[in-house]
Amino acid sequence: MRKFLIPLLLVLFVILGFAWYFMARQSTAYNENSAYQAIPVRTPLIVEVPELRSLLEEIRSNDPVIEALRTATFLKSFWKDVDAIENLMAEDENLRQAIQSKSVVVAFNPEGKDEIEALFALSLNNRGEREKLIAYLKQLQQEGKLKLSQREYDGNEVFQLKSGSQSFAFAEVKGIFLFSRNVIFVEEGIRQVRTDNLYNQAQFKQLYSTVNRGSSCNVFVNHKKLSILLEKLVASDFRKLIRQFANFSDWSELDVDMKDSKFWFNGFSAAGKTFDNYLNVLKNQTGQRFRMDRVLSGNTSMFVNFNLDDFNQFQDDYVAFLKKQGGSDFYNRETALTHAEKGGRKALIPLFEEIADNDFAMAYGSVLQNDPTLNRFFIAKVKSQSAAKELLLPVLENFAKSAKKTLADTESKYQLQKDVVYSIYQFPVPELARLLFGNVFSGVACNYLCFYDNYLVFADSEPALKNYIHDLVLSATLEKDIHFQKFQEEMASRSSVYFYLNCSKAFNLGTYYLNEEAFASVKAHEDLFRKFYALGWQISTNSGSLLNNLYLRFDPVMKVDPQTVWQSKLDTTIWIKPQIVTNHYDRQNKEVMVQDNANNLYLINKEGVRLWKVKLSDKILGDVYQVDYYRNGKLQYLFNTKDKLYLLDRNGNHLARFPVNFRSPATNGVALFDYDSNRDYRFFVACENKEIYCYDRDGRIVNGWKSGKTDGLVTNQIQHFRIDGKDYIACADQYKTYIFDRQGNIRVKTTDHFEHSGNQLYLVKAGSFALATTDVKGLVHLQYFNGQTKTLDLGSFNKNHFFVADDLNNDGQSDFVIAEGKELTCYSDKGKELMEYEFSSTISNRPNIYTFANADKKVGVVCSNENRVYLVNMNGKLYNGFPLQGNTDFSIGYMSRANDYFNLLVGNEDNSFFNYKVE
Repeated sequence: MRKFLIPLLLVLFVILGFAWYFMARQSTAYNENSAYQAIPVRTPLIVEVPELRSLLEEIRSNDPVIEALRTATFLKSFWKDVDAIENLMAEDENLRQAIQSKSVVVAFNPEGKDEIEALFALSLNNRGEREKLIAYLKQLQQEGKLKLSQREYDGNEVFQLKSGSQSFAFAEVKGIFLFSRNVIFVEEGIRQVRTDNLYNQAQFKQLYSTVNRGSSCNVFVNHKKLSILLEKLVASDFRKLIRQFANFSDWSELDVDMKDSKFWFNGFSAAGKTFDNYLNVLKNQTGQRFRMDRVLSGNTSMFVNFNLDDFNQFQDDYVAFLKKQGGSDFYNRETALTHAEKGGRKALIPLFEEIADNDFAMAYGSVLQNDPTLNRFFIAKVKSQSAAKELLLPVLENFAKSAKKTLADTESKYQLQKDVVYSIYQFPVPELARLLFGNVFSGVACNYLCFYDNYLVFADSEPALKNYIHDLVLSATLEKDIHFQKFQEEMASRSSVYFYLNCSKAFNLGTYYLNEEAFASVKAHEDLFRKFYALGWQISTNSGSLLNNLYLRFDPVMKVDPQTVWQSKLDTTIWIKPQIVTNHYDRQNKEVMVQDNANNLYLINKEGVRLWKVKLSDKILGDVYQVDYYRNGKLQYLFNTKDKLYLLDRNGNHLARFPVNFRSPATNGVALFDYDSNRDYRFFVACENKEIYCYDRDGRIVNGWKSGKTDGLVTNQIQHFRIDGKDYIACADQYKTYIFDRQGNIRVKTTDHFEHSGNQLYLVKAGSFALATTDVKGLVHLQYFNGQTKTLDLGSFNKNHFFVADDLNNDGQSDFVIAEGKELTCYSDKGKELMEYEFSSTISNRPNIYTFANADKKVGVVCSNENRVYLVNMNGKLYNGFPLQGNTDFSIGYMSRANDYFNLLVGNEDNSFFNYKVE
């Protein structure tokens, strides 16, 4: 199939280049020569460029859309020709001045089996312009630049021009210049001028009067003929459905504007007489505010929302439309409704008129490449869930009886947690959505039903419905999707119909709806198509007229949906590293604790369901510990903010005398020590008054701890080590390292004073045990417990570097990790380089070391600027499947002992919380 969009602008330039010769001396002015007189009435799609100057400015801008289109290989020759023509025009200022003021009408028509070609029409001012054009073309012929021939057709001269392998035809009729690659189109235009044409049609002229001349271009859609064009693209199974699109409306006009990678299409539709077309069904409806995003999954790839103010009126008008159309649609619908009424012993339409609350949607979820027909849903808002159940469940029970079953036989339970259980029912009328709204909703089979809040959620399969409900419970909805909400800001506040297509998520629908040739062309430029974030189309009534509002957004950074076990939505982005915690009632299955930047603390189960949310006074400093406060095997959560020490039970309630207020604001996260493993805990916190406080398990200050003040602020967590039977409690301020005993006395006097980099102290094995950290230049300082010190020069680094110590190669000696800028480097205890890796953006967080089977170590890195997390093997290569989307420190571990894979838990830039599978 010819790439019909490619020659559009190219031919515009060619036509207008010739048209310059019309602009010289003028004589015998033309009157009533609208180019629309020559446009064949069978034309499905018409584009008018009212002023080329504005279009040239936009196409030559540095807009990311234009830049992306310039990289497309299928447009390479097009851009090359455009550049050549612009260079030609640049040689003559008069030519450019003439060209930029002209407007052109382009008619796209089907030709042959799979061809789509264009006819260009341009209104001339006078006959002198025509003569100048002919003289110009003959001059080019004499110079050998092209071949020109002519013949007569229906009293008009038709010229054929050949330049290289290109062949064009053009003619002038009644002051209208016609141009096309196909001579048949030019001849059709000549005939059209002399017969009843668009310029004489009252409906088209009225629609034309609404055109915004300040737009980049104006598009006219002939719905009665559009199916002929679309049939060239769609798979054969959908051609019949496409033909029914002819009854959608008569004509639509859209004013097209582009700015900052955004496209707007706004205009009216002419739907003809009452109930001639489907759009007339909406004329008695008033647009409503869009609310369906609260129950549309964040995985939604496409939806159609009917947001009505009177569902009963819609049904009356839809029946009137079907009757007006004639044919079998009305009778087929009546037959299906009668059959459903026989099985359920209640009429479906009156039932929904009684329970429905005017808001409905058909939605496609994740589109699977191997089967894009799965994961489809129909959602209907009801006035009351209890009232809907009272009326609908008896109907389902009657259907079950007719199949010699009970209602319980058709019901299954979906349990997300102990007290969160949803009933899923087999639904016996799969064509329900189509019966209510017509073929617009024919894409979903309503095989299963679940009551969720005040909504009925239907799905094509039980697993799909479970996954959908799971998303809703996790608040993983479009309402919480910041990308969708940003897109929504450009849409109208009210509408009756809202169509949404996420171009990247829905990409694989092309394998189902497009024919092989069409999809092959799209697939070849998948990256480009996926960069168009989404298309939105709203329809609403405006003073009796039907108004269209379309919006298309381009995003130069292509986003691929993360393949997660589940995703949960928080109120804001994540603050602390997600921590995998133990559920003492079910130790085989873990839970996750995380805090967001609004100071909300969440406990989330292995299914991603939020068990509770608690608002804290401030952000957590450091880690969250689990303690057995009552020494009965039940666990609680210990942590601190700047001003308080907290102890919560597994339900999020405060325990005993907690929270405890600090005497001075804390400067680090609490450290928990259980010296003798008898649950007689000690909690250590450093504060702004330079005191280190030791609290007992009840949150009272331990009088036996007498460390005295430090010289500076201690910002990293206090450490405890037991070596050769002795306890060491260590910390550091900006210039000094402190090593205490359990009473706060100096156990090791340190003499190696240097400006610390801010990285924490690590217990390392470098010959013997020592404390390791770095100074602001990256020099490694080793403080041995016998008072000796040593330094290790790994190179020069800036003061913002990250430092980590661990035994990476399992040789019994500690190794060192340095991260600075985009570079990650690992060294042995002798300073030998073990591994290095360079990232595409700056490393934003301290690397973490993760241990897998057989003591296999990997380095985790966060690059928050690009919203990516990495896992690097010790051979300097990325672990399979990385990078992943995310922008916080991440935890890796088992969420369930029944799984044969690890879970990676990380926060994302859009307030999401991801659970990935790592194998």
